[in-house]
Amino acid sequence: MKKRLENQIQEIAQIINHIEDGDIDIDSLMGMDELLDLLSSKIKSTKLGHSLYGDAKRHEAERHEAIFIFDASFKVYKYTGIFDHLFYPEKNEKLKVTDLLKIEDSELLSEQVERLIETRTNQEFETIIHSAQEIPLAATICLELLSEKAGEELILAGVNFANTTLSDIKDYQQIVIENLPGIDVYLFDKEYRYVLAGGREKERFGLTNSYFTGKTLFEAFDEKVSKRLFPFYHKALNGEMADGEIRIEDQVYYIWATPVGNVYDEVVGGTAIVQNVTKDKEIELRLKKARNDAQEAEKAKSIFLASMSHEIRTPLNAIVGFSEQLNNTQLNKKQDKFVRLINDSSEHLLSLVNEILVLFKLGMGKVFIDEIPFSLTRILNVIYNSFIIRANEKRLQFFIYVDPEIPETIVGDPFRIRQVIINLVSNALKYTDEGRVDLRCLLQKGDPEEICVRFEVEDTGVGIAADLLPSIFDEFTQSSSQPDKKRKGVGLGLTICKKMVELMDGNIRVDSEEGKGSLFHLTIPFKKATGKEALDNETHFFLKENLLKGKKILFADDDEYNLLLAETVLTNWEADFKLARNGEEALGNLLATSYDIILLDIHMPKLTGVEVIQEVRKNKSNPNYKTKALAVTANVVKSDVKRYMDEGFDGYVLKPFKEHDLYNKICNVLEVGSTSSEEHEEMPVKEKAGSKDQLDFDTHNLWVTANGDKVFFNKMIDTFLKNTTVMLENLELALSNEDWKGVGEIAHKGIPSFTYFNLGHVVEKLKNLEDLALRSEEFDDIPSLCKDVVLLMNEVIKRAENAKL
Repeated sequence: MKKRLENQIQEIAQIINHIEDGDIDIDSLMGMDELLDLLSSKIKSTKLGHSLYGDAKRHEAERHEAIFIFDASFKVYKYTGIFDHLFYPEKNEKLKVTDLLKIEDSELLSEQVERLIETRTNQEFETIIHSAQEIPLAATICLELLSEKAGEELILAGVNFANTTLSDIKDYQQIVIENLPGIDVYLFDKEYRYVLAGGREKERFGLTNSYFTGKTLFEAFDEKVSKRLFPFYHKALNGEMADGEIRIEDQVYYIWATPVGNVYDEVVGGTAIVQNVTKDKEIELRLKKARNDAQEAEKAKSIFLASMSHEIRTPLNAIVGFSEQLNNTQLNKKQDKFVRLINDSSEHLLSLVNEILVLFKLGMGKVFIDEIPFSLTRILNVIYNSFIIRANEKRLQFFIYVDPEIPETIVGDPFRIRQVIINLVSNALKYTDEGRVDLRCLLQKGDPEEICVRFEVEDTGVGIAADLLPSIFDEFTQSSSQPDKKRKGVGLGLTICKKMVELMDGNIRVDSEEGKGSLFHLTIPFKKATGKEALDNETHFFLKENLLKGKKILFADDDEYNLLLAETVLTNWEADFKLARNGEEALGNLLATSYDIILLDIHMPKLTGVEVIQEVRKNKSNPNYKTKALAVTANVVKSDVKRYMDEGFDGYVLKPFKEHDLYNKICNVLEVGSTSSEEHEEMPVKEKAGSKDQLDFDTHNLWVTANGDKVFFNKMIDTFLKNTTVMLENLELALSNEDWKGVGEIAHKGIPSFTYFNLGHVVEKLKNLEDLALRSEEFDDIPSLCKDVVLLMNEVIKRAENAKL
């Protein structure tokens, strides 16, 4: 080997001697390409050997990491070394050395070349060179003449870098990777941008190593492939190793992704090794092992889910409960502000915990869809009461419209429907600072056994940037492209909505324009209820009714804060209560005294809540053998909650709970109060009667929605009055400005609310306005029609005021 290299070097020396004598032209010079390449490979191998086994610094002056041959016009004839891949890999005949050597001081190279030609003396200078990825690298450049013939000078430039780490990595890659079939290797930075790419497996898909340099993961691969690779890259950039299998077209690959750190152990990038294992016989064994591991992991996840739920929700119960109690006391402005901050933060934390747990359960396949009869209007009643205060605080209009054609009782999963709608309405209110939020429920289609309901949540908020719309339902994606501390969240809500809707055989999509608001559409099928299916009627009670006064209540919990909270709440109700600090103490009380209701925390020392209720239910001589019992739990796993019911509990209370939620749960279980659910559903006489003229303000739909809640009934009418007054003002303004398009849009927005109260005469005129202004664009009749609508709306406002209870 040594002798062959010596012969090759002698051949190169002879060619150079001919150049110095002026006996060789440029074309002949290019004939020595092969010799230079062979010599370059030997230099690289020698350099790598010294890097791994010897003192590399001793040889640093004897080598160049990149070599260029160019003429006085800077036209490149030959270059080799690190620039082949790290800098500007595309070779072509028109390249100039200045295209490759991106020197920070652009004039410096020209000055040094002029001095070389003028003095015929080798030149050496230090500078900064920028790679294709804009990485600044300190370098030394040596210039010498290969041909001194005047007007045809050929110049050789050798480049050495002060920090040889990158070139060492590159050489190692070249030597090792090229001998590993079916493997690709990538080096990427914190922005998921490729710095280096090696290996030949990618050629299967028509890709080259040079194609990747400078591109991000999302630019280099299509959406499907980049989504599969992203979790591994993301984990590596978070400082963890990630490995697993992915499929690309008909090929199976195993990927290892690891973090790359600097001298301070800070993650500055990552590496990914991708191996084709499609034909590997070990795949079958690995898949079997993965199945076994998955079964064990699922058990561990279930345990973790229950533990996390309990450990986080239990202290949250005390925070939420005491802040609620504190809010009921006399506070100054500063204290009131602090309480609101505690409430906001605890609600945010609870929401975050809920989202993570639900997403966790979805990933485990632990979320199941119920098919039970329920009232959609009752769910919307609860949602309205939950959000109207927040809407009022932000001075936003909040309106709910329900298509009268939707049956009162439908069959589906009311809990999941409520969860999805609350997520969407909450988002709408969060990202809307002025204007309105509307929730519309429309009957889309129906047949004898099934109906399809279309839900629309529309807002006038910040909207969603066009580039975010394709990924808005992905995990950890937020609708605002800029971080906003006022709008807390981690971007899981919409992911959960999409998964839930799909589990219910529905679909969801969004239309949005940044700065103008968003419209979320979801369509979900429901079965029609038969005569045999009854609603689970749960009555709503008010704390001021004081229905639990004197009731004997046992509350057992091992957490001191929760016991103190229970003592505070039960004292407020004037109940006759007893507190127990563990399961054994609770059972002792139950053997000695008869109670009206028992509340047992599930996780208690000595005896758990389940063990206590088992002992009570199996002993007929126990004075509380048939006493109603509620499980107080932070566990949201549905299978566990069902087990509590099977063991003898009559219901459950989920931590953290609000005072009125606990009150309502106990009242319903005990069936206290003189007012039945049937009486609540009956409409007041003044609402049944009414004139039959065309402006009859029909509140039947609203009364059904309110389910006997007069406060809610009046609030909805107040909202209608407020919205109608604003609409009236906007309509008069648009009319005076002859803004016919504005008139049409105002008419369009008003149609649902007037339809809800069966104001057909007004609706007909609004539809005419909409058609004239937005469709046929015939504006002559609009002014007179507008005046008619204004008169009708003023009359409607009077009648709406009179309709309030």
